[in-house]
Amino acid sequence: MADQKRLLVIGASGLLGSKLMAQARGRYDVRGTCNPAVDGKGDWRLEPLDMGSKDEVDGMFSKMRPEVVILAAAMTNVDACEKDRMTANRVNASGPGLVARACKASGARLVHVSTDYVFDGSKKRPYTEQDMPRPISVYGTSKLAGERSVLSTLPGAVVARPAVLYGWNPLEDKENFVTWVLKRLRKGERATLFQDQTISPTFADDLARTLFELAERDVSGVWHVSGPDCLDRPACGRMIAKEFGLDEGLVAPVPSSSVPLPARRPAYSCLDVSKAEKLLGRKMVSFQEGLRVMREQEGKRR
Repeated sequence: MADQKRLLVIGASGLLGSKLMAQARGRYDVRGTCNPAVDGKGDWRLEPLDMGSKDEVDGMFSKMRPEVVILAAAMTNVDACEKDRMTANRVNASGPGLVARACKASGARLVHVSTDYVFDGSKKRPYTEQDMPRPISVYGTSKLAGERSVLSTLPGAVVARPAVLYGWNPLEDKENFVTWVLKRLRKGERATLFQDQTISPTFADDLARTLFELAERDVSGVWHVSGPDCLDRPACGRMIAKEFGLDEGLVAPVPSSSVPLPARRPAYSCLDVSKAEKLLGRKMVSFQEGLRVMREQEGKRR
């Protein structure tokens, strides 16, 4: 391990964090943190970290002395953010700034994970890195503030924007879009999906790979790193049903106005990933391919 760089994954107990931890094995001397309220279960020991506390962040850096940091932690429940603006800003806006300052002081490389929700969804073509962010929710506003805090403090950092993460999470019993649909369909229940939301689903396994690739290249600034597709949610639901041999008829398209939600969502948040694909010399994993890999992974777990 002496010749391996020290990697700190902040937010290692979530879906993306668990993929980062798994892929870092044998590649980095890796350590991970979790929310103090989460039990860090799994094949590795996670350190609790309150990312909104300067003392805790500075203490973690003094203890771990990381050379590379991937910041995957966030308050991602969009409606919870709308109801609790103070906590959302503490975690999503202030926290990344504290981490960026600690990276600057220690000389660590930083990759910060943001979101497609920094856009308002008014366009009808995939958003590029040059498009002006206009968030319409507390979640999006807090994440954009985090982006800006990171890049103003540490211009050499990478800000990576994925969208609608999916995949198997080995650490937390927490649903994501695909696993929620699978659970409903396997019970023979209807999966109601918003017909007026168009997204670029991002396979967590591929996102983890992409973040490492960006960390290891001499690049900085904002990068769109979602899946390459642009699909409405019912179309995604039917693809899930077909791949896993379930009843497509249970996928029920509904307008988002039919469900009272505290936070607004962008109607269209597809991301243009051509910049990242050109740099990496490969295509991002499509939704169809991601579902196929998930099906194969599930078969091996049984």
